[in-house]
Amino acid sequence: MSLVSVVIPTYNRSYLIRTAVKSIFDQTFQDLEVIVVDDGSKDDTAEVVADLTRKHQRVRYFRCRHNLGAQRARNLGVREANGKWIAFLDSDDQWLPDSLESRLSLAEDQNLKVVHSECFVIYSGDEMSQLHVPPLTGKIYRSLLSAPGPVFPALLVAKEALRRIGYLDENVISWQEWDTSIRLARHFAFGFVAKPTFIYDCRGKDNISKDTLRDAAGYEQVVLKHLWPILLHMGPLVLSRHFHFAASKYKLAGNPSGVRRCIILKRVFCPFRPRSVLRSAFSILHTSSKKGSHP
Repeated sequence: MSLVSVVIPTYNRSYLIRTAVKSIFDQTFQDLEVIVVDDGSKDDTAEVVADLTRKHQRVRYFRCRHNLGAQRARNLGVREANGKWIAFLDSDDQWLPDSLESRLSLAEDQNLKVVHSECFVIYSGDEMSQLHVPPLTGKIYRSLLSAPGPVFPALLVAKEALRRIGYLDENVISWQEWDTSIRLARHFAFGFVAKPTFIYDCRGKDNISKDTLRDAAGYEQVVLKHLWPILLHMGPLVLSRHFHFAASKYKLAGNPSGVRRCIILKRVFCPFRPRSVLRSAFSILHTSSKKGSHP
C-alpha cells in the first residue's frame, strides 16, 4: 500500500488536536504522514503541535499568518503532501483504528481514486449514533447533483484526483465537501466502506453548521455553482427542490431576503409540478367525456 498524507486544518483547537493526532497514530495502517495546517490560531496550538512533532517525526506543521478558512488550509496541506493518497481529518474528529486500512484496501483492490465511508456521529453529550451515510458507489455524479454526499473525514482521495479538479474551491463558504464530491464524481467512480471508520463530532460551538446563515448561503452557493449540470442531468424539479431547501434554511436563519430570492428561483425553474398538471388535465378530459356521453 502507498503512503497516505493526512491533512488536518485547525483553528483555536489546541485542546482537541492531540486526540485527533493520536487517533491517526493508533491506526492499523502506519505508512503515513500527518500535516497539521494551523489557520492563524490565537491559542497555544503552535506549542501543542510543536510537542507532537518532537514525539512523532511524521507530523509536519504549517502555520498561516491569518485566518483564511478551512478550504485554503486543506489546499495548503494537499499541496505540501508527499503521499499518493490524501485523507482529511478535522481537528475535532477522530478515526477508528482500521479507518485508513479499510478505505485504502478497497481503493487499491478496486482501482478507485475516491473512497468514502459510514461513520458515528455525536450531536450532544457523549452518546454516539450511526449517521447512516448514503452508500454511494460507482458513477455517482447524478446522485450528488440531487443531494449532498460524503463529509471530509470520510474521504480518501488520490492526490492526482485532487490535482485533476484543481484542488478544493476556496471560495465556497460552507457545504464544501458537497462541492468537492460533485467535482470529483464528474471524473471518478466512488467506493464505499459500509462500516463506520470515524467519529464525526458535531458538538463544537465553532462548527460551521451552527452558523445558520452561513449554512444557508453555502448551500445556495453550491446549487448556483452547479445549476446548469443539475438542470441538464436532473431536471427542473430537482433544481426547484434545492432552492426550496435553501429557502427553508434562510428562514431558519431569519433572513427574509434569502428566502424571497430562493423562492423566486424555485418558481423560475419549476413554476408547476408536471404530475399535478397531468392529473388536472386527466380530470378535465374525464369530466368532458362524461358530459359528451350524457347530453
